[in-house]
Amino acid sequence: MVKAANSTADWLRGLAAKEELSIVRGLGSLAFVRSQARTLEERSQEKVLDLLWKIRGLLESTNSREQFDHQHHLWVEEALGLVKTNRQLPLSYGQGQKTINVFLKFYVDWASRPAADVAARLRPWLHCPLDKVVMEALRSHDTDTWRLRIWDAHYRERGVSHTQRSSMSTVDERAYRAWQSWIRELSPKKPVLIDATWSLIRPMASSITLPVQ
Repeated sequence: MVKAANSTADWLRGLAAKEELSIVRGLGSLAFVRSQARTLEERSQEKVLDLLWKIRGLLESTNSREQFDHQHHLWVEEALGLVKTNRQLPLSYGQGQKTINVFLKFYVDWASRPAADVAARLRPWLHCPLDKVVMEALRSHDTDTWRLRIWDAHYRERGVSHTQRSSMSTVDERAYRAWQSWIRELSPKKPVLIDATWSLIRPMASSITLPVQ
């Protein structure tokens, strides 16, 4: 019985020591499946989870928005080098940001990790996850601003068609930064608030139409 008790105690200590890793992997897996599991090549999940664990390790030492944005760019660039689409094509910048941003929303904003004070510091700097639903909601909310800051400035010159205006494959780094700048102006204290639109209208997302403007 003593041996069994010691073994159980060791097991529990081992679990406690790896609890943070378990949380990151759990929320990271949820973010991955929610975001893009079906669109990426097989065996992508473990690579992405390793990247998310690395990201977690850098959050506490991030002390400014500029530093966060710089680190975020490096994370997306690393994601672009790690995985491909399920058609074996390179990811766009927009595709590379998705799981990272959803994970940070879950982990930092919702769960207030890795610590409450760190989460409070990071929350205004987080990037809103971009996808079709969010981008179309923003366009519908203010079409004039969308046309000036997004369409005319970043899409028209590249020959992006209106039917592809909300495709993540068309979001390059410049367009991504323009979207995030607009979102931060709309919700400076909590940019990921804009992503609430995803959960609120996602069941109707299949009915969203993209009329030519």
